[in-house]
Amino acid sequence: MRLFVALHLPPALREALSLLRGSMPGVEWVPAPNYHISLRFIGEITDRHVMQEIDLALSRLSWKPFEATLTGALLKEGSTMDSLALGVERSSELDTLQSQIESLLRRAGLSPAKRRFQPHVTLGHLRTTERPAAIRWVQSHNLFRGKPMQIEHVTLFESLRGYEEQIYVPRAEYAWNPALQLSVEDE
Repeated sequence: MRLFVALHLPPALREALSLLRGSMPGVEWVPAPNYHISLRFIGEITDRHVMQEIDLALSRLSWKPFEATLTGALLKEGSTMDSLALGVERSSELDTLQSQIESLLRRAGLSPAKRRFQPHVTLGHLRTTERPAAIRWVQSHNLFRGKPMQIEHVTLFESLRGYEEQIYVPRAEYAWNPALQLSVEDE
């Protein structure tokens, strides 16, 4: 299983973000159901014992609910592919939650995260040769500011390879208070 921990965006926000996609040639737009804010990429896990350790570690998360806001368009440059994204307004609550996840997963035996935490929502991918068009997209969406969303749980996702796209399947949710049981309505 290829796993990551993220904040799953509310359906109304995912729909609003999907409207930012354009008819820009060469962009592979991320399907709206896959929009999320990554907190920690875990990677490929094949050992059932390690999977149980990850679940146990994440079940120990405890924080107070807080709000997060998407703001400003970004171009995340790569060597062969770039990404169009929206930033997430930094807050001590978000940084503390991510740090707690990192700490718990390291205690569970995982290696440290390879990348520094930079919260964002990826909307699309394109070749670096399309960078001028990507820059124009960023300029036209740079003032974007979403409505604040309430953060009350984190989700452990599995990333599956679909026919022509990734499919992100929620495998477990962890409430802000370990004693709080999530119901089907919370999903």
